[in-house]
Amino acid sequence: MNKPLLKTITLLLFAPMLFSCSKKNLEEEKPKENVVEPEPEKKVSRVDRLADSLFYYAQDIYFWNDQLPTYEVFNPRQFSKGSVEFNSLNKVLFNITRYGTNPATGKPYEYNEIDNNDTKYSYIDKESYDGSKSFIKKNELSNLDLEGNGDDLGLKIGLYGVEQNYKILVQLTYPGSPAAISGLQRGDIITEINGVKYGTNFNHEVPSLSNALFESQSAIIKGKTSSGTPFEMTLNKIKYQTKSVIKDSIYLDKTKKVGYFVFNSFSKLSHTQADLTATFNKFQHAGITDLIIDLRYNGGGYINTAEFLANKIAPNSLNGKVMFTENFNSTMQNNKTKYLKNLSLETTNSKGEKVKVRYTDLDYSISGNTFKFNPTGNININTLVFIVTENTASASELLINIFKPHLNVKIVGAKTYGKPIGFFPLTIGGYDVYFSMFESRNASNESDYYNGISVNKSSNDDAYYPFGNLNEQSFKAAYDYIVTGNFSNSTSMLSGKASGSNQLQKLKALSPPQFKGMIENRIKSH
Repeated sequence: MNKPLLKTITLLLFAPMLFSCSKKNLEEEKPKENVVEPEPEKKVSRVDRLADSLFYYAQDIYFWNDQLPTYEVFNPRQFSKGSVEFNSLNKVLFNITRYGTNPATGKPYEYNEIDNNDTKYSYIDKESYDGSKSFIKKNELSNLDLEGNGDDLGLKIGLYGVEQNYKILVQLTYPGSPAAISGLQRGDIITEINGVKYGTNFNHEVPSLSNALFESQSAIIKGKTSSGTPFEMTLNKIKYQTKSVIKDSIYLDKTKKVGYFVFNSFSKLSHTQADLTATFNKFQHAGITDLIIDLRYNGGGYINTAEFLANKIAPNSLNGKVMFTENFNSTMQNNKTKYLKNLSLETTNSKGEKVKVRYTDLDYSISGNTFKFNPTGNININTLVFIVTENTASASELLINIFKPHLNVKIVGAKTYGKPIGFFPLTIGGYDVYFSMFESRNASNESDYYNGISVNKSSNDDAYYPFGNLNEQSFKAAYDYIVTGNFSNSTSMLSGKASGSNQLQKLKALSPPQFKGMIENRIKSH
C-alpha cells in the first residue's frame, strides 16, 4: 500500500458551488474546470464564501460531524460580518467547535479551559496565508517551528512563589539560541530585565515581562546562576537551528542501568531523526534496563516522528503488534463525503514520484490506518517512566498511550493537556485549516484522555535544579520508582533551594508560543 506524502492541499468551497482562488490577484482569477459562476444577482463576498467553505468541509471531515446542525440552522455567514477576514473565519471555526459534547464534562470536546473564547484543538494557521509553514495557532507569532528553526532569544521561564514574592527561573534554553550561547541555564534566576526589577507584583509585571523576553529584539538580563553567582548579559534575537533532544544521560545503580533524555518537540523527522538515533545508540551500547523520557514541555508535532521514537523504545517482543490506530468519523471511513470528492492534491508516492489523487482515493478506514511495531532500538527495558506537565500534549500523549498496553508504564508530574485528536491541513482560501479529524487509539482501543492523562505520582516541575539532577522532584520520583519499585514520599518535600512553603508554587510559565498538536503527513491511498 502506497503512503504518499502530503504536499499541498488547496481548496475553496462556495455554497453551494466550488470555486478556486489564489491568494494574489483574487479579482483576476479565472474560473477553473467544472466551476459554475454564480449568477450576478447572487454574488456574495469572499469572506461569506469562505465561511460556507469551513462549514461544508466540517460536515465531511470534522471528527464530531454527526453533531453538527444543518447549514440553515448554523448559518455560517452570521459570523463573517467583521472587517478583518481572518477574525471572521476564526469566529466560524470557533462556533463549529461548540458542537461535539464530551459526556464526561457536559462541555464541547474543544472547550478551552484556559481561554473560553478559543478552541482547544482546531485552528487556522494565519501565517500560512503568506506562505509560512510554522504551524501558528490563531494570531500568535511562533518563534520556534516544527523544523527546529528558532527566531527569538531562546528561553522558557517559570514564575515561582506568590504574587508579591516570586522568582523568575529559567526552565529551559534551546540549544543554539542566544540564551544558550550566552551560558544561561535551567535553574538560573532572573531578577532584572532592561533596568526593570521583577518579583514583587505578579499581575502588574507579567505583561511587561513577557514583552521584554518574547517580543523584543534584545534584552539586558541580570540575575544569579543556580550556584548563586551574579550575572549580567545582553541577548539579541537571532535565527537559529535547535535540537529536539535537549539532554541525554545514563545512570548506574546496583542492578539498574537507567537511560534518561529530555525531548522537547516531535519536530519533522528529517530534523530530529539523527539526534534520536544518536541517543538510542548510546542507550544500546550501555545496555540500559529502564528508561525515563522527559516530555514536560513537549507540545507534540509529527505523528511519524512519534512512530519512529516508539520503534526505538520498543523491545523486539513487540514486533508486528499494534502500536496505534487513527480513527476518522464514519462519514470518512465509509466514503460518504459530499465535498471532498471535488478536491485533488499533489503528493509523492512511495517511489518518490509526484502523483495527483483525489481525496476520495485516500483510505480513511481503521484497517488502512493501523500502525504496527517494527523495533529498531535494540534495547529491552523493564520500566518506562514519563515526566509530564500540563504542557505535555498530543504526540507526546500518543507516545505514552502507545505503550500502556505493552510495558510497565508510569507517569510522574502533573496531568497532561489532553489531546487524542490529530489532523492534516486543508488550505481554504489560502489559509491552512486544521480541523479535528481523527482520534488516535492504542492497541487496547483506548483514547479517552480528552481531559488529560493522569499521573501515578504528582510532583513539581522543580526548575531550581538542572534536568536529570536527583534533587529535582520529578526526576527523583521517576528514578526512585525504577530503583526501588515504589514512589518515595520524599519527592513531596520542598526543593533544598526553596526558602519558603510557597517557593515551588508555579504561578505561570512563559515562553515563545509553541505548537500543541498531532500532525499526520502520511496519507494512505486505496
